[in-house]
Amino acid sequence: MELEEMKLAWNDMSKRVEKQEILNQQIIEKMTKNQYQNNLKKIALPEYIGTIICYLGAAYLSVNVPKLEEPLIQLFGVISIALLLVLPIISLQSIRAMKKVNLSSHTYLETIQIFGKQKIRFQKLQKLNISLGLFLMVIGVPVLLAIKGISLDPTPLFWMLYFPLGVMFFLGFSYWTLKYYNKALKATEKMLAEVNE
Repeated sequence: MELEEMKLAWNDMSKRVEKQEILNQQIIEKMTKNQYQNNLKKIALPEYIGTIICYLGAAYLSVNVPKLEEPLIQLFGVISIALLLVLPIISLQSIRAMKKVNLSSHTYLETIQIFGKQKIRFQKLQKLNISLGLFLMVIGVPVLLAIKGISLDPTPLFWMLYFPLGVMFFLGFSYWTLKYYNKALKATEKMLAEVNE
């Protein structure tokens, strides 16, 4: 009789331990998902703000570029508008791809591999965005000057001093942004690897 009671108690305890392990695993998965999403928000928020700025810039140029008389400046304006509309899409698509990584439908090893691929893709797209942003700056400045009615010819100080300083600022800011994004991505990757251990 005692042996049977011990077996029942043992089975009951085993079931409880099993339920506790399942519950613990679910809690870990939920915490991992929350931390994963929070790390990606650190990247997504600046990109959303940048998207709003780009679209406001595109709207401003769309209103003013048709008023310009010089065909080359109008062409630069149209290209600038197109870049201002496309650049945010590139960034937001790459962030969306990382957000879509389903942590619960893959093993952790698969998740880390998928995240690694998306991270590399995101970093490549950010570098592309920086290159296109620099190109936008080069062609956008003459458009903005023309909209303001400032002639490009009698402004050597602008082209020799202010514009190069603007390019250096842009490149410095881009470097800082990439560093910030890479830090957030490394933290996310580390978190995923720690959960896998």
